[in-house]
Amino acid sequence: MHFWKPAALALAGAAFATSALAVQDTPTTVNGVETVCTGVGSAKDDPRWAAYPVKIVIANTSGQNLAAMQIALMSGGKSVVQTTCDAPWILFKLPAGKYTASATMVDNPSMTHSADFTTSGSGAQQEITITFAVPPNQ
Repeated sequence: MHFWKPAALALAGAAFATSALAVQDTPTTVNGVETVCTGVGSAKDDPRWAAYPVKIVIANTSGQNLAAMQIALMSGGKSVVQTTCDAPWILFKLPAGKYTASATMVDNPSMTHSADFTTSGSGAQQEITITFAVPPNQ
């Protein structure tokens, strides 16, 4: 009999509960915050996306969009949303406040960049770009 299995399953469940995998172009609610991972192909022109007051764009210094990122959104030192997005935009319907958004490359977890921003929670969409350097071999 292995006593570690229930504990391991509980830990795995807790880790999954704090982070969600965003399905492209499908609005999802994470910790009460409506979130969408999008920005690829014709889906980026969906008029629904304009209703999200915050748009995080992941790009490189050459202006090319990047994907496959783990996104962490913090406010007041507390985690608001953690998700993995395989598209270059992540949209949020957030309450008014100050936030820090961090993006970590899925294939290179040592590469993390972040941006601080403030939102009123309504009005025109605010775009925040998190930029990664272009690797020297490209």
